[in-house]
Amino acid sequence: MENNVGFDMEKCGALISRLRKQAGYTQAGLAQRLGISYQAVSSWERGASMPDIGKLRDLANALNTTVDHILSGDAEPAPRPVSELPVLEEPVSEYIEETVVYTPNAEPEQPPKKEEPEQLSEEEQEQLPEEEPARESKKPGMDLSTLLKLAPFMDQVTLDAAARELASASGIKSLVALAPFVSSKVLGEIVRDSADELPTNTLAALAPFLDRDVLEELAFRSENEGNERLMIALAPFLRGKPAGRLFERLKARLGGLVRVFEEEKPAYSGSGDQNFTDGDVETLIRNADGEDIPRLAKMFADRLDERLCGMLIDACEEEEIPHLAHEIKHRLPSKLVTRLIEACDEDEIPALAMEIKDMVDGGQINRLIEACDEDEIPGLASILCGRLDGNNVNRLINCCDEDALSELTTAIYPLLDEEKIDRLIDAWEDDELMNLWTLVSDKASDANMRRMLDACDEDCLAELAQAMGERLSPEDIRNVLNRIR
Repeated sequence: MENNVGFDMEKCGALISRLRKQAGYTQAGLAQRLGISYQAVSSWERGASMPDIGKLRDLANALNTTVDHILSGDAEPAPRPVSELPVLEEPVSEYIEETVVYTPNAEPEQPPKKEEPEQLSEEEQEQLPEEEPARESKKPGMDLSTLLKLAPFMDQVTLDAAARELASASGIKSLVALAPFVSSKVLGEIVRDSADELPTNTLAALAPFLDRDVLEELAFRSENEGNERLMIALAPFLRGKPAGRLFERLKARLGGLVRVFEEEKPAYSGSGDQNFTDGDVETLIRNADGEDIPRLAKMFADRLDERLCGMLIDACEEEEIPHLAHEIKHRLPSKLVTRLIEACDEDEIPALAMEIKDMVDGGQINRLIEACDEDEIPGLASILCGRLDGNNVNRLINCCDEDALSELTTAIYPLLDEEKIDRLIDAWEDDELMNLWTLVSDKASDANMRRMLDACDEDCLAELAQAMGERLSPEDIRNVLNRIR
């Protein structure tokens, strides 16, 4: 097997999905054949991971193709070597099904005749009760969540029918998550029926799972409409003349600035990466849609410097900042990490923290905390727990929503000491301190305990004192009794 260094996991996953459907397997069926979980097959087809090297040959045999074909991600397979053809381990006779012998002269068996209903007189018919009109029975269709759970176990015909029903009821956008399971033929028919109404990002998400003829139709449409975003999204999945034509159209519209192919581009354009200057990349960034900035960062990853990274951050949609961080984090100086944080949507701060957690210092962690939505603080704390200092923990407590303090306390439990528990006591509602005691009793000092008693609402004081039990001194008990009376 050749060493395929630059394979594209998204293209490989789409190919595995297409070959599995052609071979008649469900995800669960293929997983059973390979002795793995169906979640692993789903992960391959979504482009989230690649098959283990030890499973590649078995996978190729199951899908009636070659290992090199799978790793290439190409729709058209190379001729399959004889050495990779599957070998039957049992005699051929084991696979021969029973047949029905056809005898030309035999008379066909006639179906039994239906008895004619007895004819009633007019008087008898008038005495019959009136029939109620038949009610149409509508079988409720499955929602997307249910379909996603059942899809690995459904046969292709049933799944395709359910996908059509879902697209009709909820729109084709709902099929994006289901695309790896739906046959490319049915998915193409649905896309053709709805293409004029579909947003570009939906078409781009479905592109890896569409047949070539549908992709070429969409490419032709993108050319006519001058839709650069759709051109860029479709280009990696096209081959031959349509791919070359689309690339030339992009060059014409954007001044030769877009690299849409990795290995294929030189065959169409006659030039390599060296012909794209930093100025070209800058112009492309300035003209790109904010949602496409992470994709551009991935395309030009080897060309990025501090200045280009700064331009990408400034041009990126705030909701896409975590995706951008994933592509450029290995090239970021510290000051650009701060710009990423400032540019990010508050709801996406935990996702950004996941990408840059190993790069941030104490001050940048405080910036993440301040930029984060207060409801998301516990999740942020869990992600950064190993990097937090005392100042960060205090900032987390101050910024957290009251309703999320219980989750935060659990997240920062390993870092708690007497001072931080005092801060939690100040932050918690006085009638909720019983719950706080349950969470921190093993770490709370006697001073924390007495402070909690002093801060507790009188209606809850007796319950809290009972929970503290033997840790209370006689003086503590007297103070509690005096307050309750």
